[in-house]
Amino acid sequence: MGMVVSLRFEESAPPAGSADPPTTLEGCNDVSLPALTTTVADLFTAQVRRSPDAPALVAPGVRLTYAELGARLFQLARALRARGLGPEDIVGIRLVRSAEMIVAVLAVMVAGGAFVPVEPSWPDQRRRRVLADARARLIVTGPDAPTPSGGLVDSGGLVDGVPAVPVDLGAWAWGAESPEPLDLPIPPAGLAYVIFMSGSAGTPKGVMIRHDAIAERLRWQVTDLFTFGADDASLFKAPLSFDISINEILLPLVCGGRVVVAEPDGELDPGYLLDLIEGERVTFVYLVSSMLDILLEAAEGRPALSSLRHVWCGGEVLTPALFGRFRAQVDTALYHGYGPAETTIGVSHVIYRDSAERLAASIGRPNPHTQLHVLDDALTPVPSGAVGELYVAGFLLGRGYVNNGALTASRFVANPFAGDGARMYRTGDLARWNSAGWLEFVGRADNQVKIRGMRLELEEVEAALAEHPQVRRAAVVLSRDAAAPRLLAFVVADAVVADAAAVPDADRAGGVTLAGEVLAWCADLLPQYMVPSVVTVVDTLPVTAGGKADRRALTVSPPAAAAAHGPTGAVGS
Repeated sequence: MGMVVSLRFEESAPPAGSADPPTTLEGCNDVSLPALTTTVADLFTAQVRRSPDAPALVAPGVRLTYAELGARLFQLARALRARGLGPEDIVGIRLVRSAEMIVAVLAVMVAGGAFVPVEPSWPDQRRRRVLADARARLIVTGPDAPTPSGGLVDSGGLVDGVPAVPVDLGAWAWGAESPEPLDLPIPPAGLAYVIFMSGSAGTPKGVMIRHDAIAERLRWQVTDLFTFGADDASLFKAPLSFDISINEILLPLVCGGRVVVAEPDGELDPGYLLDLIEGERVTFVYLVSSMLDILLEAAEGRPALSSLRHVWCGGEVLTPALFGRFRAQVDTALYHGYGPAETTIGVSHVIYRDSAERLAASIGRPNPHTQLHVLDDALTPVPSGAVGELYVAGFLLGRGYVNNGALTASRFVANPFAGDGARMYRTGDLARWNSAGWLEFVGRADNQVKIRGMRLELEEVEAALAEHPQVRRAAVVLSRDAAAPRLLAFVVADAVVADAAAVPDADRAGGVTLAGEVLAWCADLLPQYMVPSVVTVVDTLPVTAGGKADRRALTVSPPAAAAAHGPTGAVGS
């Protein structure tokens, strides 16, 4: 499985003269450290000085050069510092995708702090929970935020319980602060950003990533992987709360390229995305497999994708049919990557160039400065071909979960293959090394799933369902439709409700079913991609011999017993 005939893969070719395939500890893991470390703030500031008049940002109604972008974000960074922001302090970013979002992300990093995305579309309870768990000191908002406004920065008001700093480039007015770079001494090992994801305990968890880690990932892509430069443009269309968006934003801005910002909800419209890619001559896109498939279908018969030089596909399985369609329509390199947010976006990749054959189920070989270990329950490497749990170690490993030492200790465990207190991250993914020395993804070891490339824990959705006052038990499964997976929820009504419900669920007062009530309840508590597509009311949940809900035995009930929500997740996330 996965044998290669004509694959060109310079970075991870099998060792010359090696008779045996690589194992977890030989032949492919990179135990090196970067020769130099830096920060995104230093890389961007250097680029402003190097090419001030070059185009840097294209957004709806806005075009900025490096000098113009730098002037705005340096001023905002000074305003954040004046409000007390320092190293390790966290700033919430509550903005729709826009030029203001780019300014805010970079301003926080240039000011030496760390940002945490807080999507305006999230339910109020989730936004407040994320900000509280992160202990955010400030929150950057747009001009339409519920606070007093009047220019770039306004000191009045709280948003989601945190002191707000509104930003409005449309009402820009130069203040007393200098637009020149700050040149602050930012510790490379300091905190750069926090990404909150679904948590198995029913609450979100915030992954902490360092300044030097994200800077090194960008350096690798710019210098070694893509040879990215001034004539390149990246499409920013993912939600900021999805960590690949950070790559979309920052990749061009540390090397003189342009970031092209899709309008809010633009990722839902393949026609709009194709027009934007073609009109702005975008050269780099990141697409989950399902969105790549949609774009290829929409682009058939037109040269809308001809400007692309680098297409990164991840988050979902790269099927043979999709790979074949890509090869038939697009004459460029296809990169397929894997990696949890806990490991600075990605840990492994495969590059398909020219006539390269698809590697079934392969997630490639380790990225630079990264070690991948496939281990058994005793943390012992399993033989080649055997399935084990995948662990990640190396320079790009995150610092753990913000203000959650217990969870950090359970997932970031001691690394038995390195000294000096080194750790490795337990991914929860099952994998194996194949006969050609490539890593193959097998499945999940727990109940974490992906919906259109976005990870979530089934237990967090179940916890939200169970909070409904009329729900006694709940279980959530992923549909068996591999092409378009959906979240399916099953709930058992509270005993009091069940006793009183002598009439069918569909005849409840007001014509609203219990399933419909529970669905609306979830929509108020969870981001859209975590809201089940269908809620079905059942008399009881099947259980395993151990007494746990048997998800494998659950199937969708007839439509009369269920409430439907619609497609879960955002296309292109």
